[in-house]
Amino acid sequence: MSTFTNKHTLVWSGLILATLFIIFTIFKSSNVQSSEKALTAVEKYPTVFVHGYKGTYNSFRTMLDRFEHHHGWGKKTLEIYVSENGSVSYKGTIPKNPSSPPLVQVIFEDNRAALDKQAIWLENALKLMHHSFQVDNINLVGHSMGGLASTKYLENARGKDFLPATHKFITIATPFEGVTKDSYDQINTGAAVIDLKPQSRALKHLYLNRHMIDPGIKILSIAGSGDDVVNVPSALGSEKLFDRNEFSSQIVYDPTISHSGLHETTKVDRLLGDFLWGK
Repeated sequence: MSTFTNKHTLVWSGLILATLFIIFTIFKSSNVQSSEKALTAVEKYPTVFVHGYKGTYNSFRTMLDRFEHHHGWGKKTLEIYVSENGSVSYKGTIPKNPSSPPLVQVIFEDNRAALDKQAIWLENALKLMHHSFQVDNINLVGHSMGGLASTKYLENARGKDFLPATHKFITIATPFEGVTKDSYDQINTGAAVIDLKPQSRALKHLYLNRHMIDPGIKILSIAGSGDDVVNVPSALGSEKLFDRNEFSSQIVYDPTISHSGLHETTKVDRLLGDFLWGK
């Protein structure tokens, strides 16, 4: 009799423990789901990354990989390729209801083209986003000449309702006062090299047309103390162009981080994450 009672008690104890475990598991699962906040409307804005002179798909590839897999700040969903004749093709999509901020790469086939051309090509890419994926708002991030092309695009885009509005714009090591490395135009070729010279016609026009930039765009410009291609005053010369905008700047003080290294460091990642999403 005693043995039967003990066995009976053990069975009931096991059932009770199993039931409690199931209840705990369901509660924990539902609690995790409820703690996951839906994206705000602003967090759903795609952030578009534009490479610089001689840049390629690889220019922002590792940064976007860190954003997605290391920081958990977004997901790369779209790549847009612009040919040298301005036609666009793409790989991927923009989700209608993304679960994380969409990240987009724009890649120019001719990565040594003049500033005017690159601005038109960027417009073609963003026109695609607006028409094919109904994108009404974006953020822009440009490294080096990509920041100049994006600025020129912003001057051209004012009042065009077939383009998405730009919410925030980040420039990284962008030569607003020209490339300051003495030998740059001797070892590089292409129409872009002329535009990148200090006091070039393209840079002067960029400054003269600054009134065309939407004053509602929020601007962050990043410079690097170790950048031997674009010095700090040139990279922060953007303040003169965006004199009507909410403007901020940051200098990455690290002599070991080169011009191209600025999109390869978590120090810059953190600046972008904080400015774009408060991460």
